[in-house]
Amino acid sequence: MIQSSNTPAGKPRGPSKADGDDAHGVIFSALADGTRRQLLTMLAEQPQSASGLSRHVDISRQAVAKHLSLLEAANLIAPHRVGREIQFRVQPGSLGATLEWMEKTTMVWEQRLDRLESELD
Repeated sequence: MIQSSNTPAGKPRGPSKADGDDAHGVIFSALADGTRRQLLTMLAEQPQSASGLSRHVDISRQAVAKHLSLLEAANLIAPHRVGREIQFRVQPGSLGATLEWMEKTTMVWEQRLDRLESELD
């Protein structure tokens, strides 16, 4: 699991082998941190550099870069060069498979709860 406040010196760490290698786990881990969700929201509005993003959040440019690397590892964002600057943008469709899994899981649990409710009535 990715942590940002319980690690030494408050440094975020990336997904480990203990977290599993599945894409859903990496995405959920990346989205578990509020700062990364905030950065992702800002990038959904428009591509920006790490320096540009750091002007809008209360953390250093280096911390922003670390968060961006974790979002990139989860394939939620991608870097692209604009002149001498590297900007990041949201990867279209990157959440598709995870959203599909969530919808299927929701349907299964709704069916189970409906059966339970029927038996309790």
